[in-house]
Amino acid sequence: MKKISLALSGLGALLLMAGCSTTTTKALPYQGESAEYIYAKGHEQVKDGDYYKAIDTFRSLNSQYPFQSYTEMGNLELIYSYYEDGQPEMALGLARQFLRAYPTSKHLGYVYYMMGVINYDNGRGFLQRRLPYDMAQHDPASYLQAFNDLKRSVILSPKASYAEDARRRMVHINNVVAEYEYNIANFYFEHEAYVAAINRAKIVVEKYSQSNSIENALVLLIRSYDILKMPELAEKSMEVLKANYPNNAYLKSLEDAAKRPTVVFK
Repeated sequence: MKKISLALSGLGALLLMAGCSTTTTKALPYQGESAEYIYAKGHEQVKDGDYYKAIDTFRSLNSQYPFQSYTEMGNLELIYSYYEDGQPEMALGLARQFLRAYPTSKHLGYVYYMMGVINYDNGRGFLQRRLPYDMAQHDPASYLQAFNDLKRSVILSPKASYAEDARRRMVHINNVVAEYEYNIANFYFEHEAYVAAINRAKIVVEKYSQSNSIENALVLLIRSYDILKMPELAEKSMEVLKANYPNNAYLKSLEDAAKRPTVVFK
């Protein structure tokens, strides 16, 4: 995964994120240094990918300067550092505290973006985040939360450097969740639970109209309605399928069947 941009600017009020501090007995670094100096060191460590050190540095900034400048920015980078250091729950906890402490911050879009990215990863580890993983076979609760977070991010900061990545992830989530719903509908269909299959397929058509699963969901609806002897509903779904997917394989199979000559046995 490419590095997530920290294209942020400006300063904010200070915040002591005590709830997100890790238990430790060692002294925090840069004791007695200025807030500006500590923030600069932490920022440099983030740029170098040394997230473990950056976490200690930004925690030191919080501890020493709870009501002065640079700490808002430091906490934004601390969220990112926790995420990159493989501590997503710490990152989420800090992000939630940030939202409560800075309700009018101009960086809320970035915080929601990071929350969306973390939920997008679904709490998976290093290898699973970087290897193929079919979320369409699993409960999409985290993806749905990620979608809401990313949507909020784009609304708050539509022109931010991370907004395009947020939109891309939203499209992917939309497709994955729709496929998840279709998989359930298809499971019901294969087990002859046609009413349940219809109800699930309708979720795909009605809620995820821009997804890649619409075509299959429409076919499943047509087949289910036909089996249940509901020709009017089958015809309505057929009209939608023809209008939007004229080259659909199921439609072609029906056309081919209609062209076959009728065999009369005497």
